Amino acid sequence: MSPAAHTRTEEIDHAFLAAAQRGDDAAFLAIMRHYDRLLRIVAFHVLRDRQLMDDVLQDVTLRAYRSLRGFRGDAALGTWLSRITYRAACDAVRRNDRCWPVDPEDLERAAAPEGDPADVLAVRSTLEEAFAALSAEQRVAVLLVDREGYDYATTARILDIPAGTLASRLSAARSKLRRRLADHPDDEVPA
Repeated sequence: MSPAAHTRTEEIDHAFLAAAQRGDDAAFLAIMRHYDRLLRIVAFHVLRDRQLMDDVLQDVTLRAYRSLRGFRGDAALGTWLSRITYRAACDAVRRNDRCWPVDPEDLERAAAPEGDPADVLAVRSTLEEAFAALSAEQRVAVLLVDREGYDYATTARILDIPAGTLASRLSAARSKLRRRLADHPDDEVPA
């Protein structure tokens, strides 16, 4: 899907943020619900495991709750929460020493629904292999920029890396994906 097909999460009203920083639990829960989709996307595309994602998101909620009073607003709240999520997910990957390449649901959406089942499986396998060749850091960078439509500056803040590093990471990831997909010219991989 093109980035235009996705809408980024709008920033939360500052009144909710101020109330949550003063200790209003209902305001904090409203913030977490507001950013839930974004945080799930970030966590899942690092972890590739829904149960582990839920565990990490519980940890993220605790970390955010404990740290929210110290949030200074140097970055957007969604960016700050995404960074916490990304770090927590990477920590979980290091602890579990695994990271799955591609969500089967994403692959099903990429495959043409009217296609021959054998062709659909070939496309799925090709995409899985291509994404498996990427590091977790590369997959999340590609996801945030190319799928979710975040700009480089915001994505770099989420990943807590310089913009130049993000650009290099994306360039390497896209190049690797192109090479891997070009190795399968008979597979009709959708653009």
